[in-house]
Amino acid sequence: MIDSGVVKEKVCTDLGIFCETDYFGLIPVRDGDSVADVDEGTAKQWINLRNPLHLYTNDRTHPIVFSLRVKFWVPAHLILQGSVRTLFFMQARQELFDGHLRPGSWANAAYLAALLLQADGFKYDPVMVPSVGETPIAASASSSPERRPAQGLRRPSKRKCSEIECKRGSVSSQSNGNATTMSLPLDESVPPAGQAAGTQTVGDGATNAPKNIYHRYGALRPAFEDGDEDRTAEVAVQPDNFYQLIAQEHEKLSRIGMTPTSAQYWLLEEICSLVGYGEEIFEGVTMAEPAVVCKIGVSPHGLTIVKDDEKYSVPFTAVKAAKSVKRSFRLTYMNENHEETHVELKLPNHRTAASLYRAITEKHVFYSCETVRPIVTTQFIRDLKGTIVSMFNEDTELGKRYVFDIQRTCREVYDAARRTLHARGIKIASSADEHPETPAEALDRLEETLRTRQDESGQLEKLLDERIREAITCPICADGEIDTTFLPCGHMTACRACAIQCDRCPLCRANIENTSKIFLPPLLQSRKESAGSNASRRPSEVTPSIETRAVKVAVQTPLVQ
Repeated sequence: MIDSGVVKEKVCTDLGIFCETDYFGLIPVRDGDSVADVDEGTAKQWINLRNPLHLYTNDRTHPIVFSLRVKFWVPAHLILQGSVRTLFFMQARQELFDGHLRPGSWANAAYLAALLLQADGFKYDPVMVPSVGETPIAASASSSPERRPAQGLRRPSKRKCSEIECKRGSVSSQSNGNATTMSLPLDESVPPAGQAAGTQTVGDGATNAPKNIYHRYGALRPAFEDGDEDRTAEVAVQPDNFYQLIAQEHEKLSRIGMTPTSAQYWLLEEICSLVGYGEEIFEGVTMAEPAVVCKIGVSPHGLTIVKDDEKYSVPFTAVKAAKSVKRSFRLTYMNENHEETHVELKLPNHRTAASLYRAITEKHVFYSCETVRPIVTTQFIRDLKGTIVSMFNEDTELGKRYVFDIQRTCREVYDAARRTLHARGIKIASSADEHPETPAEALDRLEETLRTRQDESGQLEKLLDERIREAITCPICADGEIDTTFLPCGHMTACRACAIQCDRCPLCRANIENTSKIFLPPLLQSRKESAGSNASRRPSEVTPSIETRAVKVAVQTPLVQ
């Protein structure tokens, strides 16, 4: 018998993941279904990695196919391996396009779309920025879901997503005749690094018409609360300049030189505050009122109970007890008034009820506890045969099925990953690299750098103008402009008024036979005029520098008649 954990470890090893494997889990893919069909609902049937693999199939003639998914979502700054962060980004990217993750506003949607563009390697091209009111070009049948503009708030086709994933994003490994597939939510629209925005590669004889990249990535739609008519009307109507907002955010990211890796990091940091982040939703009916639908969402921060038009947030610290019996589930928690409250649901089947009980327990332990207690790791159930045998031998392993497979908490996974990287001699990034500056901070830093460079350039320009003004000023009177040359030596060191008073050249002491007027080159003349206009006073009123006065004294001394 093969344990499910061995399969996951083999897949992670093939992907280069040797630590932080606790963040991932396996979901079975039914025979005849595509990989994306396992996400038809947000309540996922996670494989228990401590149980034998044969428990999840009744047909030995067909291979067992699993999908590798992120089970425990953590912030990007806690992820130490680049390959792990890439898998987080790929799933987050697909969930954004599928509508499982919703931005908080249209501005937030534009920013997330720009991060996706930058992470996918698209360069900002002002030529491709759509004009205000421009409608997206219809996508062809072979394009990916996010290439088609969303109609209102409809979710893109999951079947099409699954076809792309199966064709382009599958990593398979064989383990004793059982095939295990790790599905990566890749997208055909991702260009090679460095490709300009708005360009599209066509292969295998495809005849896809080029579509504006900002229309393809503008399929993100904000979330809004049901029943809030004002908010619904505000969010449902897309702004006319939405694609221009995406282009503006993309331009900012391109200006600061953000790399695709950094864009992946900041996208993962940004989605931590989105509606639906890391949440699994279980839907059932109340036991007291079978006609009333109740939803329980299990997220990294706690529980969300939606009943009729009422919505309650229950942190993990307020949960007192949870229990599942066949299809029924009972939750006991303390409400805001510090009163004990009960919620009893009837779920579609006993597996869904057990999954809800398991999701609450495992997420509470992973995110809130310091360590996993034995009461969680040792909890198990037995099948009928194992129950009968356990009457005679309590220590038997026959028919034993563990309820939970969590082994370490979030803090323990992070500490273990650091120790593993250190033992392998892999340098762990410093605190400055673990918490890089945000795009807004990088943009402010870029603008400050540009202002500093502009100030330094202006100071250098001013100094150069002053040097030019001093170079063309007569060193004898420190007032006139050098415009006369001495012949036959050819030196130019004086203005006309001073030149007629000289019998010998001040530089070479040669006799002066004649003088000639000269004219400055046009470029030097323009620099002189610019220097004169930028000066606060006229050159005649400017106090000569120490070097100028020294030259004047040295020149005037031998010329005294």
